Amino acid sequence: MFAFDIKKYEASERKKQQMEFEKIIIHQWQSHRLVRNYLLHYGYEETLKAFNLATETSVPRNAIEEQDVSFALQDRKNLRELIMKGEIDAAIAKLRDSYPQLLQNDKSELCFLLHCQKFIELVRIGEIEEARKYGRVELAKFTGVNVLTDIVQDCFALVAYTNPEESVVAYFLGETQKEVVADAVNAMVLSTNENIIEYEYESLSRLERLLRQLSTCSLLLRTLYNRQGEVFSLHQFLNNNF
Repeated sequence: MFAFDIKKYEASERKKQQMEFEKIIIHQWQSHRLVRNYLLHYGYEETLKAFNLATETSVPRNAIEEQDVSFALQDRKNLRELIMKGEIDAAIAKLRDSYPQLLQNDKSELCFLLHCQKFIELVRIGEIEEARKYGRVELAKFTGVNVLTDIVQDCFALVAYTNPEESVVAYFLGETQKEVVADAVNAMVLSTNENIIEYEYESLSRLERLLRQLSTCSLLLRTLYNRQGEVFSLHQFLNNNF
């Protein structure tokens, strides 16, 4: 009885596809420019300096192209560092001093993220009673906002556990949560650049937009071919190729 080896066929087709991809010529400086844009966009100044030294002769610079993502680079770097170190009060003070318009609406998503992170940092250092007091004042006002209510409740749940780092809401205590807040602050500071028109503001780096476009095209092609073929997955691609 004939049995079609679907796994072998998929591997063969994937290999053919990879060979076609490898025929496409992409100059190294083009990929380097994407990386540079990413580092500028998120304010990773020290990494950017190291990257510039390593690629100084291979990445053509375009001052006009980079002026938007270079905006307030030092401020954005400092704010990211403060948030990643858990110094939320200092980050809020910096925003009030340099970008007060971002905190004018005390029920904005940005204020919500900052207050949540302050609450989380109090829990992290064991100041549970202080966290409760802070939550009653700063987080309770967001319970009426539909899209935020569940997050507020999950955040409050941290104080219900003796060991919150081992609870079902322990993810709030991870580095990823800090990065979410830091990225949001970074994006809002970039949005204050008066030299760009509102519709030209880019909340994502070019590398991220390229990956989103790739994922969207992959889904569209799969739809056109009656859901045949794989959906692009960056995680899977990296696991298969590195």
